[in-house]
Amino acid sequence: MAKRKNTTDALRDGAREKLSQLGYQQIKDDFALFDPLGDGTMSATAEVVALDEDEPVILFASGEPGDASRPAVQDDAKFKAGLGAVAGKPFRFVWVWDGENDFIFDVEKDAQVSALPARDEWKAVARPISESRTRLVQELSAEYHRGDFRAIQRKFDQLHEAIYSRGGVKPTNAAIDELGKLLFLKVHLEQALGYVLTSGAAKGKRFADIFSADHVREHKKDAVIQLKDAFREVNNLPQYKATDITGEVHTIFSYDEPLRLENPEVLALAIEALELRDREGKPIRLSVPDRELLGNGEKVREMRAHLIHEDLLGWAFDVFLRGKYASDEGLATYLTPSQVVECMARMVFHDIPDEDLWARRGDDGQRERWDPQTGEEAALPAFLVGDICCGTGRFPIGALREVKRRVLDDRHVGHSDDDKLQWLGHMKRHSFFGADQSGGSIQKARINMLLYGEDHSQLLKVDDSLVDPHLDRLIGKFDVILTNPPFGSGKYDDPRGLARMRDEERGLELGWSWTHGNRAKRKELAKADPASLFIDRNLQLLKPGGRLIIVVPDGLLSNSRDAYIREYLMGAKDPETNEFIGGKAIVRAVVGLPERTFSLAGTDVKTSFLYIQKKRHSAEKQGPIFFAAAEHVGYLQRGRSELPDPMGNQLVDIAAQYALGPREG
Repeated sequence: MAKRKNTTDALRDGAREKLSQLGYQQIKDDFALFDPLGDGTMSATAEVVALDEDEPVILFASGEPGDASRPAVQDDAKFKAGLGAVAGKPFRFVWVWDGENDFIFDVEKDAQVSALPARDEWKAVARPISESRTRLVQELSAEYHRGDFRAIQRKFDQLHEAIYSRGGVKPTNAAIDELGKLLFLKVHLEQALGYVLTSGAAKGKRFADIFSADHVREHKKDAVIQLKDAFREVNNLPQYKATDITGEVHTIFSYDEPLRLENPEVLALAIEALELRDREGKPIRLSVPDRELLGNGEKVREMRAHLIHEDLLGWAFDVFLRGKYASDEGLATYLTPSQVVECMARMVFHDIPDEDLWARRGDDGQRERWDPQTGEEAALPAFLVGDICCGTGRFPIGALREVKRRVLDDRHVGHSDDDKLQWLGHMKRHSFFGADQSGGSIQKARINMLLYGEDHSQLLKVDDSLVDPHLDRLIGKFDVILTNPPFGSGKYDDPRGLARMRDEERGLELGWSWTHGNRAKRKELAKADPASLFIDRNLQLLKPGGRLIIVVPDGLLSNSRDAYIREYLMGAKDPETNEFIGGKAIVRAVVGLPERTFSLAGTDVKTSFLYIQKKRHSAEKQGPIFFAAAEHVGYLQRGRSELPDPMGNQLVDIAAQYALGPREG
């Protein structure tokens, strides 16, 4: 679309013109949106909308230059579209235009798309929205709108700045941890309003009485000491301890981790800032159990009206983390861009059948993998997804979003809302796993998962994921692994780890190298690219038929010296039949990424993500491979900051194109 003068009126004029060209005749300005809560207090409007015989189709929102690529602006428009025109009628498509760039989103698919549909084709393009999906979309949209999510994200930024610059907590990642501790205490306050402290300087006092800005301002240093003691006690309460999948018990923060804020003024400011209120000034709860949100009674509707849904809080923290997280503080990790995470998760979950998500460990076909010893164990979810280089938890969270979308909108099994919510709760506790060698990253991952509604996340600090004995208990257990491991030629040189990767009986062979086609003359490696070692380790952890989607350097896919790795995965090609003989996996897809995808992390190495499936048996044959390459992933680097890429995000189209194909495997 041609560039226009960037004023609201000019953009609206352009939107009306575009919608008219697409054949829409019902085009309305300042359209009053539906109030799903029914209390008459919702006053949300859309700038321009297009309807087709009163059916809501497209909602338009204008923006300043660059806004079309900003999550806050995109989500504001998506939430308004979810409110819709009338009960059960959300808008089907969102269009944000800032005069330079477009953002177009399919509400039912919950995915970005490349073009707006014409009036005579939208019904063929848009799938019908189920009743449960409609209810979910409209109610969540109301929660987001009433919660004023943009204001919450701004508060996170302001709090971090206060903690970092005035609170004396440095470096920046430590300040992130302090914000996470305060959010954790706020969630505890809501879940246990009458809790009385049993130890420390405030023993015998209600926690609600000391977690108060007024209390801190009045008692200053004494209040700081009380809250430090209270944090240690609350962090070690039984409800915040979990037995992870390896049998270890952990708390959200390390059991002896202190609250480090010393400045009473900053602590009071932080507590005050977490007294979140909606657009009407009413208090908003951060955490409400899913079971309390079922039904349509007056109490439930009122609760929903003043709830920040877990997706909102998690979203705000994720945006905050992207802007503040420092990868140069010795954590040996960095954040995988959300655009890459989303594309990888969409592609791999396209191939996961619903029955896998609903399977129990005692079911036929699952019992051998899990060997449940009790009826309680047999009733647990069989599905397991994870990342053994999880960093701050972006891949487990990306997987959680996909699982939640599928379970809550399950059209095939016919479960009730109660069934869905209960099963999702079980999956949150048992189906998501992460491990990392950085304790700081694991702590942030726990905060991240807490804000997505899971306070018992299975996240482990390990010394080395390649050799950790706890992870050995998970060999053959994973359905899906999504990961972005460390990589670099010769960067892994631990003799113990390399010896471990030469254990043929346990399915590990990439601690050796060999000349392509001459595996009998293999030699031990003294150092290796960790990417190849992690491919082998992850394949070992997958069940037969399990799926690995992994970021790798392009050299691993094309260099002649790495040909033996490709042969190890795919087998040797028969020159007569062109079929691959042997190999451990089926290659499903290869998607190339631009050189600067990870430039904010300090590397311009050309990378791709590789999607492979562990063979169920040696006779499985390699089929067609989906190849794609993205030149634009939605952002550009300017110094240490991200700016929107005017060319958009091609990964959205790549994921959509993959989903047009048949479900693989």
